[in-house]
Amino acid sequence: MELNLAKQTVSINEVIYDGTAEQPIECDVLLPDYCPDIQKILRCEVVPSILSSMVNGDKLAIDGMAVAHLYYLDEERCIRHTEYKIPYTKVIELRTAPITPTVCVSQSVEYFNCRAVSQRRLDMRGAVTMAIKVTSQGEEEVVCDATGMGMQLCHDRVENIKILPQVIRQLTIREEVELGYGKSPIGGVIRYNVSAEVVDYKVITSKVITKGEVSIKIIYACEEDSRKLDMMEYALPVSQIIDIDNVDEDCLCNVWYDVCSVEITPKRDPEGENRIFSLEIAINACATAHRKVELEACSDCYSTCYECKQQSKQVPFLQLVDIANENCMYKETLDLPPNVKGIIDTWCVASSVMAKVEKDCIVVSGKLNICMFVYEEDDEIAYYDQMQEFTHKIQLSQGYDAVMFSPMVRVDATTFSMTGHEKIEVRCTIKIKGSIYNQYRKNVLCDVSVDESRCKSRQDNLLYLYYPTEKESVWDIAKRYNTSVAAIMDGNHLEDKDLGAAKMLIIPMK
Repeated sequence: MELNLAKQTVSINEVIYDGTAEQPIECDVLLPDYCPDIQKILRCEVVPSILSSMVNGDKLAIDGMAVAHLYYLDEERCIRHTEYKIPYTKVIELRTAPITPTVCVSQSVEYFNCRAVSQRRLDMRGAVTMAIKVTSQGEEEVVCDATGMGMQLCHDRVENIKILPQVIRQLTIREEVELGYGKSPIGGVIRYNVSAEVVDYKVITSKVITKGEVSIKIIYACEEDSRKLDMMEYALPVSQIIDIDNVDEDCLCNVWYDVCSVEITPKRDPEGENRIFSLEIAINACATAHRKVELEACSDCYSTCYECKQQSKQVPFLQLVDIANENCMYKETLDLPPNVKGIIDTWCVASSVMAKVEKDCIVVSGKLNICMFVYEEDDEIAYYDQMQEFTHKIQLSQGYDAVMFSPMVRVDATTFSMTGHEKIEVRCTIKIKGSIYNQYRKNVLCDVSVDESRCKSRQDNLLYLYYPTEKESVWDIAKRYNTSVAAIMDGNHLEDKDLGAAKMLIIPMK
């Protein structure tokens, strides 16, 4: 007779970096030749995007692009816009080299200052704040079964997930869209907002097929009168196939789109009028796939025949609680300055986002900067903003040991309505996405050996009577009497290994 062990390889997810890093954004720039001189800066806004992230050894390199949008008034008091692309690379030192790493990065701009050194030269200073989490996915062999030499095992059903490496595929949309009927020809683009949303996806072998929509809002100055502004909105379909090794229909996926870069250029139509926008939009299609794994791990063992030695370890397991795709409907009535007579455009920017786990929910909170261009009483264009706070609760179905959630937050198109001469009601949708995990630890057997030179003495074919306490289990009793769990279960016609109410048990020695 010999001991036969069966082992199973399980994925071990360990967070090796969870923190924030700051990337300085500093540059001195000149206005392009085609832009008129600066009379007054209205706003300088920075939109950061992740181009790529790569782990090499114990270092994480993040390549990004910060686009600084400058809005200003020229000498004729017309609003103008120009933008500057500022590439950057941030290198993070990890405490160890991860195995099959998963990287999650979210960015926000906490501060940015823009100062006009002259009418054509600008000094820009600020920083992008990155929230970074890197998870290493190693492997551990655990005992799942054993036969021979009277070996008895205490089985525990364990739920774990294997996170497949995150995959990013970039696609570029090139499209020409026309102005609507009755719209004035384009003088220049003043402001735009572009967002991309996954509407549906399908998982097949080794591929995730995504379908979505790109929403575009453009504020532009009219050609015949640059002080007059108009607006157009477009929706374009988009699709992308993401190749992921080992993904199939049984996997659960977190899928999203990130807008990387936008180029919008006015173009003349066949009649010679500026009535076409030429669009070039780069989008990252991103996917993280999860495979659920259930296994029979063993937490304890003994042999009814010999003394045995076990090696056990506290192993971290990871559950996928949910893939959040929440819409937080935000509505707020704000006071306007008394000299405002009309609103040109409103938009919202989220920052300082954090997630706090409470008993039965996750509370996502942050700041929302409500921005607006307005017409004042003298028809002067001005900029105002107000900082507000938002919170949103994501309900959990039960309590968990250690919930982990790194939210991705994006603000959808903002709408408004005037509620009197001095008040405005602002409405927007704050989209919150991300994978919600629960990490828990269990003591499991990694190896078992028996000492055939140390036999256990026992008398077979005997019966004992035993009165258990309420907290005892069949496993505890079987181990104490050096018999098998199956013998006690069969001898007492038990269906559950947890005894519940105390009652007399027959302990067969076989």
